[in-house]
Amino acid sequence: MGDFCQIQWLGRLKYETVLGLQKELVAQRAAEAIPNTLLLVEHPHTFTIGIDGHRDHLLINRDELSQLDIDLHQVDRGGSIIYHGPGQLAVYPVLNLRDYEYSYHRYIELLESVIIRALSAFKIHAFRQPGQRGVWVLPGRCPSQTPKWAEADDPIARIGSIGVKVNNNNITSYGFSINVDPDLEYFNLIIPRGIQGCHYTSLHQVLHESIKIGAVLEPVIQSFCELFELEPLDQITLPIADRALLPQATDLVR
Repeated sequence: MGDFCQIQWLGRLKYETVLGLQKELVAQRAAEAIPNTLLLVEHPHTFTIGIDGHRDHLLINRDELSQLDIDLHQVDRGGSIIYHGPGQLAVYPVLNLRDYEYSYHRYIELLESVIIRALSAFKIHAFRQPGQRGVWVLPGRCPSQTPKWAEADDPIARIGSIGVKVNNNNITSYGFSINVDPDLEYFNLIIPRGIQGCHYTSLHQVLHESIKIGAVLEPVIQSFCELFELEPLDQITLPIADRALLPQATDLVR
């Protein structure tokens, strides 16, 4: 099953719903009951704190979270605090890394490459930063400019975030997110990786034009399948227990 990938766009679903779906798919993948799987989804406003994060990286209290209608989850992925919300594409691969013999760090590098390649379809030059997970851009530059590295005084901003888990069976969960057109003010409520002054941007902000999540799906799927050498399946067959979740998804490919 290592050469194929089932792909599912879920629309907008609450984070805990998709987390439950991932857990079931991880078990199914470990049992070789399903092929590799790629979930694409948009979440309501949510903060998640990974195993490298701390509660004080969230700059508001629980009452304020409730007032702003933001969910909070402590999760077992790597990384620190991450924001998810409307206008952001979250992508969750469920892969068996034994098929590839990839290390944990090599897997993260490949996910970053997926983001970088997908953004190149919009003529955006994105890049890595030494010692930092995720994908960055120079929002003040024309998208067609492609410097080999950022100068020390160049203002950079994160456009894609990474947070993954690889379990004892080498099955992956969680994944990455790309800021398409979210409300960037929500990023001001967190200190990602405990680093003050980390700036975020989006495709909308870089391109100076309206862009919808639906426009990003195909470049992400194509980049993912190319880099992981997977053939997308024509039909999606999720476990029966998971199908009941799908009617809750709203069609946001627009």
